[in-house]
Amino acid sequence: MELAEVQPEIIPSGDEALTVYLAESPGEQALGRVLQFCEALRQRSVAGVTDLVPSYTSVAIYYDLSIIDYTSLCKLVREVIASLHAESGTLTSGRELVLPVYYSAESGPDLERVAAHNNCSVDDVISLHSAATYRVYALGFRPGFGFMGMVPAKIRTPRLDSPRPAVPAGSVALAEAQTAVYPLQSPGGWNLIGLCPVALFDRTCNPPSIYLRVGDRVRFEPVDRERYLELGGRLDG
Repeated sequence: MELAEVQPEIIPSGDEALTVYLAESPGEQALGRVLQFCEALRQRSVAGVTDLVPSYTSVAIYYDLSIIDYTSLCKLVREVIASLHAESGTLTSGRELVLPVYYSAESGPDLERVAAHNNCSVDDVISLHSAATYRVYALGFRPGFGFMGMVPAKIRTPRLDSPRPAVPAGSVALAEAQTAVYPLQSPGGWNLIGLCPVALFDRTCNPPSIYLRVGDRVRFEPVDRERYLELGGRLDG
């Protein structure tokens, strides 16, 4: 399906933001359209546009109302979409990243739950989760939290009935078809299956540093307890 076959929708999202919907359902092709649109809009260097936030099928555009108004921005958005009609939506951007993970009952309190839910062994969960390559489809919830997909069907597990009040930073988790790494300690209801020592968000930088980007491809590499600690991981919660 080409971008020309999708009827885009532009929705106001507050006084100084709008959301452009470019596809009906998420996937590689939809994200390709989203990132192509973002790149085309950035190349125009539109005065007044302050930020672009890509997601599964949409882009949120933030703007300064004192520089550009909603109607003018909508007109420009439609022009950019029209210029992409010949594009296929093929997703070619994104870095290849490898994140080490210490998978264990010690570091992943829901690892056995995921295995039991799917009638498989813990080793199967680790093997399947680490064998897949995941696309970062969106950033949100917390700074640096990347929503990644797609989790292999054989280990997909629903969220917890009751979220934990505090999930340790670095926790590797999954919920249905999505997986993620919690960059900071926060509440969370996803299934925790391991720990990653890589800092995905650094607030000490100016501006703060976010490790993942939408469009990146991520693979998880199992490491043992000793290696996890050598890489700077913590087990004190």
